[in-house]
Amino acid sequence: MTMKLGVAVGAALLIALTGAPARAQEKPPEPKGVAVRNMFTSLGGFSATVNAPLFVTGATVTLEPGGQTGRQQFRVPTFVYIVDGILTTFYESGPVGIAGAQYHSAGQAFMDNGGWWHNHSNKTDKPVKYILLYLGYPGRPDPVVKPDGE
Repeated sequence: MTMKLGVAVGAALLIALTGAPARAQEKPPEPKGVAVRNMFTSLGGFSATVNAPLFVTGATVTLEPGGQTGRQQFRVPTFVYIVDGILTTFYESGPVGIAGAQYHSAGQAFMDNGGWWHNHSNKTDKPVKYILLYLGYPGRPDPVVKPDGE
């Protein structure tokens, strides 16, 4: 009886292994016509651990030559990606390496962890276009705050 059971199990395995569709053994096609350009950040990655649902909002911004946002502060972590031109950001304070002027050109990105006063400006003769993604929580107030009187 044990012998018959062993032969039956062996035969079933043999049929299962040899009867598998041929396409399962085919090599998947290689990617073709795909270009991936990694973005990098001057401030490092977002390091906080979040256990609540995130509310992601965003904006596209165009600064004309000589334009600026004025003094502002993000209340939530904000991802900034430069589409065109060179964005100059002056941070009033922040950790070592953050305070002062930073320059980011098209294709570059950085993360503002929130709470630092800054001014985005365009010091060039061509428009600067960038994308802002705010990482907040549902029900929170506007992610950008301006000083009183501005």
